[in-house]
Amino acid sequence: MVLELKSVARLFAVGATLISFAAMSADHAESPGTDADPAADIADVFIFPSPEIPSKLVGAITFGGRPAPRSRIDGSFYCDPDILFTYNIDRADASGSFDSIPDIQIYARFGKNNSGQCALQLENVPGGTAKFSGFIEQVFSGPSGRAFAGLRNDPFFFDFEGFSALLNTFATPGQNGDLVSSFRLTGNQPRRDSFAGRNVSAIVFEMDLDTVAPKAANGTRPKIRVDNQPVRGVNR
Repeated sequence: MVLELKSVARLFAVGATLISFAAMSADHAESPGTDADPAADIADVFIFPSPEIPSKLVGAITFGGRPAPRSRIDGSFYCDPDILFTYNIDRADASGSFDSIPDIQIYARFGKNNSGQCALQLENVPGGTAKFSGFIEQVFSGPSGRAFAGLRNDPFFFDFEGFSALLNTFATPGQNGDLVSSFRLTGNQPRRDSFAGRNVSAIVFEMDLDTVAPKAANGTRPKIRVDNQPVRGVNR
């Protein structure tokens, strides 16, 4: 299923030639304050071409997870109706320059019914701007395509052990770092993923490619970059 996040990291690499990714969007609990409010702690933002429908892009927001060396693994989905997630898409102009002003803003927020069931509401998704919603932990459809929210294996890949080893290779004056040994890049050694098996809360949705990045007269599409802003206490 395309909307399951286990393959997001691999699929993102496929879309790298089309999409310019805003790397500053990743944080993974980089400050002590995020422990007090994990439901509003953004982990990563993804965008990549759908491997099933060429006319679609897939956007994803992950939040609430914890990185190595912290041992906690999220066991429940963060359903907080008090948080508004804004998924910003900035489109480059004809010269390839960005103005850092979102051309598209997609809004996502959660709500609960009288039975305590959690649902996701999406608004302004390219391809169908009307609001649509569905319960978490299941794929549901809207004007723009499919959507999903729920707890999934964190798709972000990072070798924290290798990173720590690399830092140690700079510890002594005169050392210039040992990237190859630190990340075990020789001898066909298996890669270490510090986020493997760690759960993260996720929002995933399909978008219309031609709306997000319309083709120019010469057939090329503009570069785009994305980020996400969570705001607590915004009522809509």
